[in-house]
This record gives sequence, C-alpha cells and structure tokens, in this order.
Amino acid sequence: MESVKLEFLGQVYHLKSDDPEVDIQEIAKYVEAKARAQEKIYGSLPPHKLVVLTVMNIGKDYIKVRDRLRALESTVSHKTNELVARIESAIDFTDR
Repeated sequence: MESVKLEFLGQVYHLKSDDPEVDIQEIAKYVEAKARAQEKIYGSLPPHKLVVLTVMNIGKDYIKVRDRLRALESTVSHKTNELVARIESAIDFTDR
C-alpha cells in the first residue's frame, strides 16, 4: 500500500492507495498543481470555492482526454478494419 502526503489549499491530507496501477504521488502532484493555479488566479476566494474550481478544472481535463481517447480508439478501429479487409482481399486474390 502506497502512502503520500497531499497539501491542498492549506490543508494536509495523508492518502493511501492499494491500486498498483495508480501512482498516488503523481496524482497528488497533479491535484496540488491544479489547486495552486486556481489559487494564483482566484486567491481571494474562500478555500471551498477554490476546491470547486479545482475539481471543475480537473473534470475538464478528464473530459478532454476521454474524448481524445474515444476518437483515437475509433480511428484505430477503423484503420484496423481497413487493414483486415485489405489482407482478406489479398488472401482471396492469391487463392484463385
């Protein structure tokens, strides 16, 4: 189990993860960087509002990456189908 300290808008959190596919330190750094960016822009806002802005920005990043992944999966699927069709056509041609 991995453990990491996350400093988020003046609060310290001790987080643990037992998921071997997740780098909790990388996540903590990402969240801290997003929070700092929001704090720079909107420093005078109360912390709970900065948290909401941070979460919204992380959500925006997630949606962008999810959409790019879907587009990439679609492209790969389409290209794979094209290649399979060409290979099958070539096999049919040589079987004659």
